[in-house]
Amino acid sequence: MNGRIHSLQSLGTVDGPGVRYVVFMQGCNLRCKCCHNPDTWNGAEGKEYSAQDIVKKVLRFREYFGKDGGITVSGGEPLLQAAFVRELF
Repeated sequence: MNGRIHSLQSLGTVDGPGVRYVVFMQGCNLRCKCCHNPDTWNGAEGKEYSAQDIVKKVLRFREYFGKDGGITVSGGEPLLQAAFVRELF
């Protein structure tokens, strides 16, 4: 299964506990006035990745996660691609 991804950030430190790999999803219909990522709104943009592609990328950084780190899926709105996110996790 493929998902539309805006961008990927390795070694993120502000999107959850520990060091994290952050997957920014593409597409959001909420249009929050305080949105930090309005460039993720258009669901037709972004690049397609398979869940397996993302896991391969994440595993390269696993040793940096420690006991508290991991993966954060952010947005855009991840629930618009819930099946992809479920497969990713």
